[in-house]
Amino acid sequence: MKFLFLRPNKLSVKKVLILTIPYFKTARSYVWKSFFCSIFLIKFNPSISQNINQYDLLITELMSDPNPTVGLTDDEYLEIYNNSNVPIQLGIIKITIGNSSFQPDSFELMPYSFKVFMDSEIPTLKNSGDSIIINYGDQIIHKVNYSPSMHESNFKKNGGWSLELIDFSKPCLNHKNWTSSQNTNGGTPGMENSSQGAISPTAIEIISYFPKNDTQLTVTFNMPISFVGTENDYIISNNKAIIKIPFMDSSSSDSVFINSVSTCYPSNFESCYLKFGRPQSPDSGHILITEILFNPDSEGSDFIEIYNSTTHPVDLSKLYFAKINNNNELEQAYSICETPQLILPNDYMVVCPNKEWIKLTFAKSKNIIESKIPSMNNDEGHICIINKSGLILDKLSYQESWHYEELNDTENISLEKIDLLGLNNSSNWTSAATSENYATPGYQNSNFYVRNLRHKNFSIPYKIVTPNSDGYHDQLIIEYNFKNVSWSGQISVLEYSGVVIHNITNNKLFGKNGSLIWDGKLSGGNKIQPGIYVLFMNAYNFEKQERIKQKITFYINGLIK
Repeated sequence: MKFLFLRPNKLSVKKVLILTIPYFKTARSYVWKSFFCSIFLIKFNPSISQNINQYDLLITELMSDPNPTVGLTDDEYLEIYNNSNVPIQLGIIKITIGNSSFQPDSFELMPYSFKVFMDSEIPTLKNSGDSIIINYGDQIIHKVNYSPSMHESNFKKNGGWSLELIDFSKPCLNHKNWTSSQNTNGGTPGMENSSQGAISPTAIEIISYFPKNDTQLTVTFNMPISFVGTENDYIISNNKAIIKIPFMDSSSSDSVFINSVSTCYPSNFESCYLKFGRPQSPDSGHILITEILFNPDSEGSDFIEIYNSTTHPVDLSKLYFAKINNNNELEQAYSICETPQLILPNDYMVVCPNKEWIKLTFAKSKNIIESKIPSMNNDEGHICIINKSGLILDKLSYQESWHYEELNDTENISLEKIDLLGLNNSSNWTSAATSENYATPGYQNSNFYVRNLRHKNFSIPYKIVTPNSDGYHDQLIIEYNFKNVSWSGQISVLEYSGVVIHNITNNKLFGKNGSLIWDGKLSGGNKIQPGIYVLFMNAYNFEKQERIKQKITFYINGLIK
């Protein structure tokens, strides 16, 4: 409830001209203009009691860099607005700019009216950006983090133009709810904002969540929130909720169900279970590079997808991407994320500098972290994941030729790893499928393959291969699983008549189990034609003096040329 409680004693109130400021500068003097904004001064009476709710007062305009002047004076200013339907006594609030605070003089601001604080009344508004907070006691009424990037152009970033709040009905939004003044004087102090209007509502999203300690889970949202629908106890701090969880030891895992979240305006939220556990440090081969995009369109960005192959959560804020130069040396490292964030076992994350672009371009994308990554050349490159000690967890040396050869253009087409636990070589990477719009950022690859170790010796998971880059059985996959180690040998492709037309391996050391992937290319570079073929496996183990010979029939499907 919003109210203004007045004692029976009579108040001394005087209506005044609310605002007179220098409007523009002539060669010799200022021209002053008065703006009528329904502001009333009131002699402060301590008998007045008032309650101020969140967003009753709004920060609606600021001028942090008045030079070079456009049409106003070279003064910084801050504008606030009474967003309630009752007068508000400004003498009982505090305004903090950065690390400095001030308390306004005692006067009443009428409903739906503005008040402008000029240069001499406020702490310095830094050109580089800062935070501005209106406090009523311990309660934050409105908070804004401003920066030059909010301006609509580099021209207006250079000074002389104010920043204006666009949609007063969504004051908790910082991103995209502020822009440069459109007024030809450079600002609208004390007047209706020139950029005022309605912006499209933004859905509430969870950016990250992480165990704060053994009994608390920190959940970070993409905007300030006011309510969380969960059975667990919680407290809210701006865009974060600290949720109470059962005691968690090093091996336990749990989840929290969130069915709804509220913010300062009606917004959608997709209910979800947040699974979590205590993170552990990964070793080599635990966090894998599973998909990359290195040739985006002119408006887009590269991306790198990673996968947690372990049985425990990992904190991504302790990991980095880096390039490897021709001398096999690590170059500049880029933190995957600045704040703690979990990647769960058998889950994916995609890292991209432009989250909005990747969501618009690939509609099914999810698990997105917006962060800088190393630049990736279109022809070839070398990237890796490392920890703080420089230990390489996974390394990829890719080439553009790994793409499906019949593609005319690889723009906005990602490369995917087929067998996530396999080698990073040309036979284990291919173009994402057409059915997935040529990329699967943040979720299972379109060419995904899972090893089956229940068989013995050699087998193939499917016998019909259709190498057309649709994501379905594009490669011939050969699985092997021996009862002991030290097996090596040769795998050949025979025509049905028995003639050898290609050797997939020559004296390869297999190991105990794993897989081989063949893309259907013959030794001369030509592609195998549709028809019936035979795999011939000739493996031997010198230590055990054992030999295996095995034949498997398979089919290449497609148009016969």
